[in-house]
Amino acid sequence: MITVDTLTKIYKIYENPSDRLKEAIFRHTKKHKEFHALKNVGFSINKGETIGIVGKNGSGKSTLLKILSGVLTPTEGSISIRGRVSAILELGAGFNLEYTGRENIYLNGTLQGKSRKEMELRINEILSFAELGEFIDQPVKTYSSGMFARLAFAVAINVDPDILIVDEALAVGDMKFQAKCFRKFEDLKEKGVTILFVGHDVSSIRKFCDRTMWLHNGELVSIGDTLAVTAEYMEFMNTDSDDATIDLKKSTLEQSHKEEASEFNNIINRWGSQPNLIHSVSVINEKGEETNTIKYGEVIRIQLVFNMPLNTRTEDISIAISLKNTMGLDLMVFTTHDDIKQRIKFIEQRNEIVFEFVNYFNELDLVLVAAIEDRSSIQPQYYDYIEGAAYIKSITDKQLFGLIHTPVRKYLRK
Repeated sequence: MITVDTLTKIYKIYENPSDRLKEAIFRHTKKHKEFHALKNVGFSINKGETIGIVGKNGSGKSTLLKILSGVLTPTEGSISIRGRVSAILELGAGFNLEYTGRENIYLNGTLQGKSRKEMELRINEILSFAELGEFIDQPVKTYSSGMFARLAFAVAINVDPDILIVDEALAVGDMKFQAKCFRKFEDLKEKGVTILFVGHDVSSIRKFCDRTMWLHNGELVSIGDTLAVTAEYMEFMNTDSDDATIDLKKSTLEQSHKEEASEFNNIINRWGSQPNLIHSVSVINEKGEETNTIKYGEVIRIQLVFNMPLNTRTEDISIAISLKNTMGLDLMVFTTHDDIKQRIKFIEQRNEIVFEFVNYFNELDLVLVAAIEDRSSIQPQYYDYIEGAAYIKSITDKQLFGLIHTPVRKYLRK
C-alpha cells in the first residue's frame, strides 16, 4: 500500500527574515542553514498492516506522516501510495475554526472527495462516535483539545479510508475515548485498512501494531517485529546513550546476545550499564522441579543468581522481576525495594534471591523480565535488564475468566 524510497526532507533555516529576500535577490548568496528532518528513509507497508512509529520528540515522525498525507512534499526521494488516505495530524488541521463542528464535517468530507449527499449518509455515525452533543453546532474554536480529537477521529474513520494515519491525536483524549478508538482500530484492521500510528505509549504500540519503525534524528533506525523494536527503543530511552550510540547499537546487541547464549536462550533484549551481572534465572514448581509450565493455584519460586554491581551502595540495589504478556504489558511486578521494613541486605559478591508467590494466572503465555535496579533516585536506573529471561506457560484445569483469577471473599450483607 505504501512504498517509500530514499525519502529526504530538508528545511531551510534563516537567522533573520530579511535573509530570505537577500537570498532570493542574490541567488549565489547562501543565507540559510539546512535542517534534515528526514534522511534517506525507505520502507514498504502491506495492505492491512498496523504500523507503529516511535521516536523521541524531533525525530521526524510528524514530518513523515505529513508527507504521506500529502501535506508536505519531499525534498528528495519518492513515495508511492495505493488507496485513499485519511489522516489525523496535529489538532485543528483541516478545520476552519470559525465553522461549527457540523460544518467542519462536511468540509472535511469535501477534502476527502466525498459529496455532501455522501456525508449526509454518514453524519449520524460520525455524531454518535464523536459524542459532542449540542456542541456539534458551536464553532470549533470553542472546543477543548479532547473535543477536537473526537471530531477529527470520527470524521477520519467514516470516509472509507484505505490508509488511516494517526499522529498522537489520541493522547489528548480521555480514557473512555482512547478505548473506543482502539476498538475501532480492531474493526478497521479486520476490514483490511492499513493503519500508521504514532505514539509514546509503548504498551499501546505493542498491543495493536503488527510491526514498528523507530525514527531517530530523521533516520530510520529499524523496522520490524514490534516487541524487538520497542525493546531496543526502550533501552535507548532508559539509558544515558547519546546519538552516536545508535550507530553502534545493533552490532553491540548482536555481540552481547552471542555471549549470553550459553546461559539465556532466545532473549528479546538485554541492556544496562553493567550487563551480564545476572547469571541464571530459574522457575521452580511446588515439586522443586525446574519448569516452564506452571499450574493455576500452585506456589511458584523464581530464583535469580547474580553478582552485585561494582562501586555501588548495597542499600541502593533492588532486584526486580516482571511477568508480562506476549505484547509486553506488565501483569505482575515484584521488587526487593517494595517493602522498606523487610529490605533485603545483599552481600558484596554473588547472591541468590528467591521470589515466591501463588500462581493466579489463567491460561496464559508469560514473558519473564529480570533486572538489577539502581534505586538511588526516584526513577530506577538499570545495571542489568533482561527481557525474555524465561518463557512461561500458565495452565489450569478449570474454566476461569480474565487474565488473573485471585481468591475473593464473597458474602451476603445483612
